[in-house]
Amino acid sequence: MASDPGGRAYPEARFVAGHLIALVADRDYAALSAELSPLVQSPGSSLSRPALYGDVLTWIVTALADVVVARLGAAADGESFVLEVRTTAGRTVGAGDLPPGQGRVGRSVLALLADDRAAARAQLAAAERESDPAVRATTLVEALVWLNAMLDAETSTFPDLPPR
Repeated sequence: MASDPGGRAYPEARFVAGHLIALVADRDYAALSAELSPLVQSPGSSLSRPALYGDVLTWIVTALADVVVARLGAAADGESFVLEVRTTAGRTVGAGDLPPGQGRVGRSVLALLADDRAAARAQLAAAERESDPAVRATTLVEALVWLNAMLDAETSTFPDLPPR
């Protein structure tokens, strides 16, 4: 699997994404908020950088899929990755069962892991078209926090494959 399903991860997007990940890792939420504000404005807003939002989100999501494969290995023939989220109520929900505005990051990553680039592009395009800045921010922060957690997770040098 190769990163950048849309071929849009330009150098500025990679730089901004890296900077945002560093802010999350440093827990500098005031600076993160200041950096996110212009990125998450509705498309068409005078403060908005909508193309950069999509590029940054694409870079982070594809980096997430790459890290999953690097940590866990690729899915074997006939197998697939599963993503479940525990709700605040303690319920476990699959990524496909989340409302359309939520879970776009998980569905995008799962699509990339399944080598379904069209589905990943559709999820990322929907996130980019989202008009609510709060939803756009939540989507980007979800991806940033997940990538930071994956990068910080202690794992063995080699993927730990499940028993057969």
